[in-house]
Amino acid sequence: MKKKYSAIAVCFLISGCVPGGVSQNSKFYNPISEVTASMSDSYTNSVAILRVQMPKFMDKPQIISRNKGDVQISVSEYNRWVEPLSILYTRTLVENLNTLLPNAPVEMFKGDCSLNRRVFVDIVKIDALWNYKVILDAWYTIKTEKDRILVRRKFSDSIPLGDNYENLVRVHSKLIGNLSKSIADSLITYDKN
Repeated sequence: MKKKYSAIAVCFLISGCVPGGVSQNSKFYNPISEVTASMSDSYTNSVAILRVQMPKFMDKPQIISRNKGDVQISVSEYNRWVEPLSILYTRTLVENLNTLLPNAPVEMFKGDCSLNRRVFVDIVKIDALWNYKVILDAWYTIKTEKDRILVRRKFSDSIPLGDNYENLVRVHSKLIGNLSKSIADSLITYDKN
């Protein structure tokens, strides 16, 4: 009898403990740069992007979403970001700003105080509402190398969302692109300060 139960237990382990013997494969996503054109060839200040800050429940590999009108969020175990969202947002911002300001070296902050401008981004809200839209609310601050604040600005945007994860990732990419353009515009505007 023990052998029979042992054999059944082994079968469950091999099959992934899922009825039908098939476990669902995870899909991994990465936002991409949606920025293709420069905003200024004359901007040359070096820029450091500090790691984007966001609430801990958002900053995980699992993709978070909900249905419009629901208070319950859905955390997908099978649709994931390739890294925590704050790292992906930071990398995409750096890539976008290097395109928008091609003569300004833009990089992730590594503790180097010699860079002319430092950009801090604090995501307040990312709300992905299926078949409605994704809403992004953030604050960003631009400081000099001497820690003087040049600008602190609120950024709010939303883009329509369909019903699949590929569309959700593209919408995130577009929102990061729009945030990047707002930051680039502020860097250019306050260049003389």
